[in-house]
Amino acid sequence: MRGANILFNLITFIFVVLTLVVLVYALAIAGGMVEPPFLAPPTDFPTPTLVDELGEELPTPFLPTFTPSHTPEPTATPEPSATPPPPTPEPTEPPTDEAAPEGGGVEQPGESGQDGVGSAALAALPGFTATAPPIMTPRRSPTPTITLTPGPPPTSTVTPTPQGPPPSTLSPFPFVVQPGTPLLRDSFADGTTGCTWQGLAGTVVDQRGEAVVGVEVRVSGDTIGEQIALSGTDTDYGPSGWEVRVSGAPGAGRYTVSLWSGGRAVSPVVEVQFPGTCAQNLALINFVQTRTF
Repeated sequence: MRGANILFNLITFIFVVLTLVVLVYALAIAGGMVEPPFLAPPTDFPTPTLVDELGEELPTPFLPTFTPSHTPEPTATPEPSATPPPPTPEPTEPPTDEAAPEGGGVEQPGESGQDGVGSAALAALPGFTATAPPIMTPRRSPTPTITLTPGPPPTSTVTPTPQGPPPSTLSPFPFVVQPGTPLLRDSFADGTTGCTWQGLAGTVVDQRGEAVVGVEVRVSGDTIGEQIALSGTDTDYGPSGWEVRVSGAPGAGRYTVSLWSGGRAVSPVVEVQFPGTCAQNLALINFVQTRTF
């Protein structure tokens, strides 16, 4: 037990000494008395000097440097593809010379042997027949021909313009029927009311609506011959009123009315159809003057 304590104390003493040595060196480095690293080998190399005997400069020792380089990654190598072998030409027999040897004598043994060996060697060699490649002759496609057929020359059509004033669209008569007439209704004038009368009546006015009197009103139909009344003779229908009785009771019938002056018609012919009822026993027809006559 005592020996173990001595060994432990000895080890502790050694570590204390080493700690003091390290501490001293650290203080020396911190104080600038020792330049670190004090155990590294010198890195200064002697500068080249001139030798008196040779008069040459000593070369500077070569120090290799290592520069890292990029190593390319390996790439996949394409596998060789199987290529079919070219066709082997068939050997052809060379032509043999069957001519008799010159001199007409017996062939020499040496010469005949050499010729036989040469012929056999030539026969064993494969023969090649040169075949010219096919010649492709270009063919020119025919160029389509476009034939232009001249058509008829364009013609201009001139429509003649009529000379003079445009044709008139007015009525050939100076009087026309007022819009809204003829009008069938029940009679309202004195002596015509009820179902004991049937007739035609109306007025004749100019462009300003003033009465035009003295114009003949001619009426004809199924139950009567032609009857004439003058405008302005029946003021129950207005200052230029007129009236023609055609029957003593309502009845179906067809009648025509027109204006006349100076022996000629001055209005178109108006046709009236009575239905034969008491509610429509009067046909009102008004005429309007559009121009002088």
